[in-house]
Amino acid sequence: MSELIIGIDRGASFTDFVVVQNKSIVDHLSIETRNWSEIERALNKIRKMNPTRHVAVSGASADMPSKLKDQVVDVPEIESIGLGGAALAGCRKCLVVSMGTGSAMVHVEHQAITHVGGSAVGGGTIRGLAKLLCGVDDALEVEQLALKGSAARMNLTIGDLGLADLSFLPADATVSNFANIKSESVEDKAAGILSLVAETIGIMASLCARHAGCSDSIVAVGKVAANQHIRETLARVGELYQTKFLHPEFPGYATAYGATIKYMDLHEI
Repeated sequence: MSELIIGIDRGASFTDFVVVQNKSIVDHLSIETRNWSEIERALNKIRKMNPTRHVAVSGASADMPSKLKDQVVDVPEIESIGLGGAALAGCRKCLVVSMGTGSAMVHVEHQAITHVGGSAVGGGTIRGLAKLLCGVDDALEVEQLALKGSAARMNLTIGDLGLADLSFLPADATVSNFANIKSESVEDKAAGILSLVAETIGIMASLCARHAGCSDSIVAVGKVAANQHIRETLARVGELYQTKFLHPEFPGYATAYGATIKYMDLHEI
């Protein structure tokens, strides 16, 4: 049995931990903080339950305390995103779309990792707009509201313009987000917010994937990728742009998992 490895991803909003053995995630934890003292406390608790000297850290680690820095291996975030997403989906060639506070798109081809783009639209956008428009500050609550609502009552569609279709776009395709508000319900507003985010990311990812020659393997990871409404919208975007979005298990822990993969390669574990 191989040794345990702990992977940590310090993001813009959350810090994620995974415990990996034989390349499988055997434990995981997410805390809503970037504070290094709290991260160290969480790491110590995990180590008590999973004793190991192998720790890999990714994400925003520039200001890591020297005491912790001496105990870990720092792995570049883009490599972690690419390796983690590809491994979780079982892909050798793919576009990994990491949907966290913002979004990053990473092309993976036989261990070659390339950052091809991204967007400031992501989970932070959802949270901010939901607080402004719906009075809601909880991601799960926004998701549940959106599943009961309709983005069509917020957005201007091709059908609203009196067209049956336009090019490859059907009548219900969005022309402009929040440009034709026909409802004041929080459910419809929530659906409109998630639609805006998923459509923006999905279209960008589809164009990047088609250019990279991996239209059938766009791997969606990050906490936003677990949202059911987001997944449904990405599927519709994929139908329009002839691309396919893959949703592996543990999407919110892909970057932390990728850090452990790089660690294993470096130390031949």
